[in-house]
This record gives sequence, structure tokens and C-alpha cells, in this order.
Amino acid sequence: MNRQLEICHGEPMERVMLQELGFNTRDEAMAFLKKLWQQEKTECPICGEKLELLHKKAKKSDCDWQCRNCNKIYRTMHLLNEINEQMPE
Repeated sequence: MNRQLEICHGEPMERVMLQELGFNTRDEAMAFLKKLWQQEKTECPICGEKLELLHKKAKKSDCDWQCRNCNKIYRTMHLLNEINEQMPE
């Protein structure tokens, strides 16, 4: 799979892929995305640190999140596409 590296706050960040998150079911994965979309306090499934809006200052989107601890970017629309492809109902 193609990884997307981005620079955010001067540091390289890597887009997280569904397989890294360890979700066992579609419902579990969708519950995670829904928490992000509702801007609920959510921890990074990889390292456990709090996720933050990626574009907090610009207020561009509430669909993209980041973990400053492990430098992962959570692009929820990409994750949704992966869920639909890899975890069909």
C-alpha cells in the first residue's frame, strides 16, 4: 500500500492505514471514526495519546486528525474507504 508522508509543524507525519489500528470488526472501526467526526476525546489506537485536529488553527476540516506522539495522520475519509473495501458488511 502506498504511504503518504506529510510535513506538519516541521515534522514528517505518516498517514495511518486501517490495518495498523487493530480493529477486529467493522463496527469497532466505524465507532472510532464516529468519535472523531463528533470531535469526542479520542486516543490514538497505536500509542494511546490524545488525537488532535490536524488543521486546528486553519479550521479547514474536522475530518483529519493527528497524533503528535507517534506522528500519524488520521484521514477519516481515507479510513472510511479502507473500511468499505476491507470490512464489508
